[in-house]
Amino acid sequence: MNIRSLLHPLWPFALLLTLYSAATAGVMNNSDAIRVGGSAESLYNVSITDTKIVFTLFFNEVLKKAEERFTVEIFKSDRDLEQALKTGKLDAMFSNTLQYLDQEAFLNPNATYISRFGPNLKEKYYLLVRQDSGIHKISQLRNRRIILPSGHIVGKLFLDVQLLRQGLPESHKFFSEMRKTKESNTAVVDLFFRKTDAALVTDYAFDVARELNPQLDETLGILMVSEPFVYQVISIHRDFPQARIDNFEPHILDIQDTPRMKNLMKTFRFKGLHKIDNSSLKEVRFLVDELRHLKGGDRGP
Repeated sequence: MNIRSLLHPLWPFALLLTLYSAATAGVMNNSDAIRVGGSAESLYNVSITDTKIVFTLFFNEVLKKAEERFTVEIFKSDRDLEQALKTGKLDAMFSNTLQYLDQEAFLNPNATYISRFGPNLKEKYYLLVRQDSGIHKISQLRNRRIILPSGHIVGKLFLDVQLLRQGLPESHKFFSEMRKTKESNTAVVDLFFRKTDAALVTDYAFDVARELNPQLDETLGILMVSEPFVYQVISIHRDFPQARIDNFEPHILDIQDTPRMKNLMKTFRFKGLHKIDNSSLKEVRFLVDELRHLKGGDRGP
């Protein structure tokens, strides 16, 4: 069977669009809807349209009993998202963890969540190469090509720290090409077909790919593994009323097992939302601090 057909899931768009239209009916007339924003630069494994659909379907379904409504806007850039948050045009945002750390002064540390898609709350990053490449250490990838999913800023941070630890330049100087893709599957497929020399994906993304095509185990190898990280966060604005958070939070953390939710979660391999605290982000904070320290003594290329 063709590996490309195995690695690209076919989502039932017609059904989702129908449900989306029903879920958003009346939202435009509800000025009290919870306004949530994200950035196109930080999306991964999904398009802007799909993101709006799945977020709106999920939240408006689970918030029915809380009598809350939800709208989502995807901004073109991280900067536009941050500006909307700072000026009070958003009640919440979903972002990569580094962006959350940059903006946490505007966010409620007691109303921060992560979405789980695999078996674990945190995911590891795999640096993949072909087994027949003769590459056994990261230094051998110098002036080679790498592909990674867009939005995985934490993964790039991990890669930069690993390089600097060995006295090598940061990734944008180390590799001859750093190509981004919207889908982790594309990164795996391109490595399989020798269109790149390395790929950086999460452990869950690679496990899904291997589940769909066991042949990958015979072709691709894991060169490096990170510790588990939180790489995307959903957080509420610090000025959003606590009473409303107390009202809707139990519903988003305890998803009712309705037929619609079952289909939605199965389609997007979504396992639920989980509340986190600052300690959940300690690994990313440590990487940020280490990168700052290493760049202070960077010897360059």
